[in-house]
Amino acid sequence: MKNSLKIVTLLVSVVMTMASCEGPMGPTGADGAKGDKGEPGDPGTTLACAECHNNNAQVPIFSAQWSTSIHATGGNAPYANRTGCVQCHTSQGFLEYVAEGSVADLSIPEHPSQISCYTCHNIHKSYSDDDWTLTKPGAQKLDVQYNGADIIWDKGSSNQCVSCHQERPVSPAPVVNGPDFAITSSRIGPHHGPNSNLILGKHPFELPGTDHPANGHSTSKGCVTCHMATPYGYQAGGHSMSLKYDSHGTELRLLTGCATCHDIGSSPYTAFNNKIEELQEEVAQLLEDLEVQLTAAGIYNPSTELAKTGTFKANAVLAYLNFNTVKEDRSLGMHNPEYIKSLLVKSIESMTALGYPAP
Repeated sequence: MKNSLKIVTLLVSVVMTMASCEGPMGPTGADGAKGDKGEPGDPGTTLACAECHNNNAQVPIFSAQWSTSIHATGGNAPYANRTGCVQCHTSQGFLEYVAEGSVADLSIPEHPSQISCYTCHNIHKSYSDDDWTLTKPGAQKLDVQYNGADIIWDKGSSNQCVSCHQERPVSPAPVVNGPDFAITSSRIGPHHGPNSNLILGKHPFELPGTDHPANGHSTSKGCVTCHMATPYGYQAGGHSMSLKYDSHGTELRLLTGCATCHDIGSSPYTAFNNKIEELQEEVAQLLEDLEVQLTAAGIYNPSTELAKTGTFKANAVLAYLNFNTVKEDRSLGMHNPEYIKSLLVKSIESMTALGYPAP
């Protein structure tokens, strides 16, 4: 019995030892049958990205319009990439200004970028339609005061525009009929794009007698009423923000924004268009007459289109600031027709009283 048990134990041990030894791998077998395809996956239409990137093509359309704009092509970012300029002339500077709420300590970007979609919109923050929200919404308090009071601009989405398109302060500033004033910088003045102050009729350097008629162009939506009106392709309106376009070699004016309030007729070649041209020609002539007076007074250099440094009569400096503001506005009166004309007329009268008659 004992010998039989030993034999069985030995056989089990041998079998287990043989089973633990593996020979070489055999050849790969044939593929098995394909499994079930399963349920179709989500095609992506419900993903947040699809709220903007979809077949309505708004992203490429808006981008193409923007690519023709002065904001995109003006070349401001490279030459204005310095303290005091970056907050409006570079995308990085503007966004840093928005984040900090001040221009006191803005950095100079190593790679300055032109104003772009990312400047004005919260692009790729939520990857949804919320990306189109503005980076600086809400009413804006302008940088200068008018008659000692704050100036508030509150006109919907155009609030974003006036973050930059407003007058910059002049400090110290000349006073009407005040003491002679020293101009120490040739760049004295409200600077480029002081549009919002003129639209509101609140330019802080008026001369006595300036008229303040109601301005029909100060609409509830402000800038976007005309500048972002129904576009003409990529050339005008929409995100190009231009108001002129080329049609077979002829420059035409975009009037779709005007049609919001005016009867513009059936074609751009109408009395309405001629009325605009008449206004702009009148304002251009007033600017030309005032330029002659300021040049004669030695306060303006027509070659550089800048002021001359020196000491001048206070009212002459105010006349220059009016001239500079209207010139830099670039609408030739359209932003506030009667008010802008009045600013120039009173400036011309002031220069004539100082001994520099109009031509």
